Amino acid sequence: MIKRAAILSTGDELITGKVIDTNSAFIADRLFSMGIKVAAVLKVGDDREALLWAMREAADLGEIIIGTGGLGPTEDDLTSEVVAEFLGCPLVQNEEIAASLRKRFEARRIPWTANNLKQALFPQGAEILPNPVGTAPGFRVSFGENKTLSWLSGVPQEMTAMFDQTVMPWIVAMRGGQDQIFSQAFKVYGLTESKLDDLVRPIGLEPGIKLSFRAHYPDLTLRVTVAGASEEQRRFIETCKRIRLILGSHIYAEGDTTLEQRVGQLLSERHRTLALAESCTGGLISHRITGIAGSSAYYLGGVTSYANDVKVKLLGVTPATLEKYGAVSQETALEMSHGIRERIGADFGLSVTGIAGPGGGTPEKPVGTVWISIAQAKNHEAKLFQFHGDRERIVLGTSQAALNWLRLALLE
Repeated sequence: MIKRAAILSTGDELITGKVIDTNSAFIADRLFSMGIKVAAVLKVGDDREALLWAMREAADLGEIIIGTGGLGPTEDDLTSEVVAEFLGCPLVQNEEIAASLRKRFEARRIPWTANNLKQALFPQGAEILPNPVGTAPGFRVSFGENKTLSWLSGVPQEMTAMFDQTVMPWIVAMRGGQDQIFSQAFKVYGLTESKLDDLVRPIGLEPGIKLSFRAHYPDLTLRVTVAGASEEQRRFIETCKRIRLILGSHIYAEGDTTLEQRVGQLLSERHRTLALAESCTGGLISHRITGIAGSSAYYLGGVTSYANDVKVKLLGVTPATLEKYGAVSQETALEMSHGIRERIGADFGLSVTGIAGPGGGTPEKPVGTVWISIAQAKNHEAKLFQFHGDRERIVLGTSQAALNWLRLALLE
């Protein structure tokens, strides 16, 4: 019976802070949704002794170990050989994988080098886990007393596909007839973590219902989990209904849906189009919108009007407005949203203008001051926001606030 799991991530970039380990968070969330407790998350660099230590620790802590990283062709990709050393078995080349790698390189006209065959070496007896997105497959091996190690690519896009297609079905099958786990995530905007906790606390105090919170700026996620026999599904459904009723429009999406995906869904459903005029966000909102497949159906285009001259020439902001009120003002934001909507011919014109910092602030307009405006056929308004933190946090917060206001406008 699977009771506990340990997650192991490897890579020098993880322990130097150059890259944030999102893989472990994804895996832990998936395991939690299946009712499996994560005993520990271990991160080590590309170091043989450190990796061996981490494997021993992970094996002591859980029945299953899920690792990521170190499956590439370079010298610092040590995973396969260290796992073989840990298990006390040789590395064996999988000829089918080797031939597949060569074929893939030829098809893409990428020069072949011998070190790519490193990705075809696996601990003896390992089950190959296909990688539908990248070149390096993973593997799964059993060892000790009912312990299993599954190793996946460290590239997040590849890891998520491999986990969902190979690891999750395997865990579901292994769990067999154990109690079912009913779980749902709610994406929340406009509430602090403490306020969210205060609102839903009565639900979390009920027996058998677990509420968990994850604040990952600018996202705030509430997850409700109910474990038990199949008849608990009715209780789970009722709990989700209560949460939706309590939080109302603060819930912008459910599951893994992002805010930009939700906005795209609403624009498509209502057959509305969007145009953007961005200043302090530098095109981030446009980037988020166009990152969604099919966004060309509702996103017409935009202008990154960083300089005042661009605001005048391309958006129709009047020099008099800029001189009297400044670039970061209600008046300028209104003229930007109106201008982009009129020039591109969209149903919605969305504009942002603000001071992202670290310099440029004044006592009247401190760093983090942002005006956001939405122009529609019969409604045109602007709102003042005040964000805090460094430049990156202010820009990201602005993009989230703008998309959320657009969501609410679409719901109206």
